[in-house]
Amino acid sequence: MSDKEKLRAELGARWSELWPESGEPGRPPLFPGAGKAAERLRRLQPYHLAQALAVMPQPCLLQARVNALNDNKSLLAATPGLKQGLVRLTPAEVPLPARSKALRGWSMANAGQTLRLPGAKPGKAGMLLGAALAVDPQGRLLGDGRGLMDLFWALLMSLRVITPKTPVAVLAAEEQVVEELPSESWDLGADLIVTPKRIIKVASPIRPRPSLENLPPSLASLPVVQAARERLA
Repeated sequence: MSDKEKLRAELGARWSELWPESGEPGRPPLFPGAGKAAERLRRLQPYHLAQALAVMPQPCLLQARVNALNDNKSLLAATPGLKQGLVRLTPAEVPLPARSKALRGWSMANAGQTLRLPGAKPGKAGMLLGAALAVDPQGRLLGDGRGLMDLFWALLMSLRVITPKTPVAVLAAEEQVVEELPSESWDLGADLIVTPKRIIKVASPIRPRPSLENLPPSLASLPVVQAARERLA
């Protein structure tokens, strides 16, 4: 077992004990105060400037997804496991009373427009919003081991939805901010860490080289990856 795997197991058990209703063990937890962190995100200038947000599907980001539509922004959302690819959601498509349900995980594919790559034009996004098991003040992230946020970023870079300068924000509980995390060459780092109590701005955020090659079989076989490769061919 690698150092990362040991740390994932340790932190996953810790979050499950601390927040018993936080969701599936080993995944980014639904922590108390996620709504407050989402409200704090709204105070950031990069958020204000972004007309569209690229966002991961974790439950702790639900209020942030709702806020974005309420703030008249559009969303380019990753579906759970990226199994249904990418979905575009706009305020006009998701009525206000339905947003808290329509913007949950698997519901998003039915609430918005699934991007049919390679032909679809995904547009641009001014921020990428994600979640993690843990994060450190240098912006290093510990995910659940599936590599989905790294892949989401690589897909968005390949499709020119974002650039290396696009800010990456992560919502986390204070307990999830740890002193130091291990990092690999392919790991994406955060520019902004938003907790219910504070905002941590990372001076030198980590940006790996984006690539859709040499992926693990579980990711390489995803239809969205194959379609993106076809578009780039």
